[in-house]
Formats: sequence, structure tokens, C-alpha cells
Amino acid sequence: MTYEEWQAFISTHLPEPVAEDTTDLHETWYTAGDPGEVVVRLRHSTVTVFEYAVEAKGLAHVVRPRRIGGLRAAGVDDSRAMSIVEGLIAAARDRRLDRFRTCRVCDRRRPPEWMRDEGLCQSCADQSLDVVH
Repeated sequence: MTYEEWQAFISTHLPEPVAEDTTDLHETWYTAGDPGEVVVRLRHSTVTVFEYAVEAKGLAHVVRPRRIGGLRAAGVDDSRAMSIVEGLIAAARDRRLDRFRTCRVCDRRRPPEWMRDEGLCQSCADQSLDVVH
């Protein structure tokens, strides 16, 4: 597959919305989902799939994706390569969504970086009168 074919394949196999960023190094980064679920890097004929992850750095949150796996597509049958990448994307999404928790107050599933603790999301904690900042 060509670089352009990989771009089309990846962008159609990711959850919406998809943000695409092409660097000067001729690589394209895709960040997909809202909140984020999957990050994919396309570099020449190499596709690397990451689980979207956020790390706290003091009061700031920094995106630090966790590598799930990759594929160097050279010499691999196109249909097999696409199947492998599709499986890596599904695995990254599954791992990410497994980390979501349900808030005991609003009953919404939230990503871990939005949780104040195991059972309370930050929004509900902020609205609670007993929270000290």
C-alpha cells in the first residue's frame, strides 16, 4: 500500500472525531475519539498504534500514549497488513474504554483523567459543597 492509501485506510477505521497532524518528518499522527481513545502514527510504510493516555504533571495533564503495537508493512500482503492494523486499533480502543469509570453521582462513564477518585468525576466533585480546593 502507498502512504496515501494507508492515510485513507487509517482515517476511516478510527472513531470520530479524528484529528490529523502531519509533521516535517513525513509522518502523520492521528488522534481519534472524544474523549481520546486511539493514537496512530503513520511513518513511510510503518504504522504504530497507541492507546490514548493522559498523565498528570503537577496541575497540567499531558497526553502520553501507550504503545499497543506496530507493523512494518513492507513485504506483508496488503489485506493481511490492513487486518493487523485494524486489530491493533480495536485493541487500543478496548484497553482505553476498559479504563473508563462510572461516576456514582451523575452515572456517566468518564475517562480516568476526568475522575476525582474511583467513583466520582471531577465535574460532580467541583459541584459538591464538601470539596476543598
